[in-house]
Amino acid sequence: MLDLMLGVCGMGFLCAMAAGAGARLQTHAGWKTVVLALVMMTAVMGAYMMWLWDRPLLIQLLPFSNAIILGNWPPIVGAFFVGVCLRTAQVARIRRLLLSATLSCLCAYSLVSPLLGHAPECGAAEVSGRMLEFQTTPQTCSAACAAGFLRLHGIPATEEEMAGLCLTRRGTHWLGVFRGLKLKTANTEWDVVVEEVRPDELTQRVNPPGILAMTFTQVSAANSLESGFVADIGHTVVCLGTSRWETLEVFDPSPDFGFESWNDRILADVDSGILLRLVSRNGTPSPLQNVDTQRPSTWNERQIASR
Repeated sequence: MLDLMLGVCGMGFLCAMAAGAGARLQTHAGWKTVVLALVMMTAVMGAYMMWLWDRPLLIQLLPFSNAIILGNWPPIVGAFFVGVCLRTAQVARIRRLLLSATLSCLCAYSLVSPLLGHAPECGAAEVSGRMLEFQTTPQTCSAACAAGFLRLHGIPATEEEMAGLCLTRRGTHWLGVFRGLKLKTANTEWDVVVEEVRPDELTQRVNPPGILAMTFTQVSAANSLESGFVADIGHTVVCLGTSRWETLEVFDPSPDFGFESWNDRILADVDSGILLRLVSRNGTPSPLQNVDTQRPSTWNERQIASR
């Protein structure tokens, strides 16, 4: 948790600086300058939400395990507005204090929310020696995938351990999965790469193995009995690669599924996808490079769980 606490402290300092800048601007600058600054901060917030928020580009800018904290910029903008509000003489003092206190609480909650709560208690997984295991709770699909994917790269990991490192609560954000992988691959030859993938391209290109975090369209609710997808709940699987039949080979950690081949009809329910991969820092080939995705038995020979 040290990385998260350092991130919160750093962001808290930036929020304090932003609040001080807002207060100073409101005190010493003319109203036109203040309005222009507020418009610019709003524009910055809009650009962040459009191009950086919840996108892998954020990881390219902040490739740290605490990116889930450092990449949360709305509290900084909110703190600037708090500083301006506190020094606005045209508004009654009690109203300024109430508005500033409310906005400050929202900023603080947004900043520390990844630290709140506890990871779910995982069940006792079957001791089988398999690389990929099924999830033992409804919330830990990402943790189960992350643990199995790390084991495939020779890094010991368990579902319960990864649930804690990935900040699993009622679910797991992909930035939490990035944190877990980043911490587990520290001081190893592997590093974490994150990329955004379009669902309609998943069967049309060669996809390297990775952890695929997905959100789903509203149409998926109508197909939930067949696919298991739910529109308001994301899901994570281990992507094993693309077969020559233009299907995506995956391991779904849900106990009712397991190894599957997904075609375009199934992937049509996917709204967005984030693929997290491990790449060698020194050019060592991936241990999954020569795995034949056309032969599921190849994975079984590697003692991976099957349906």
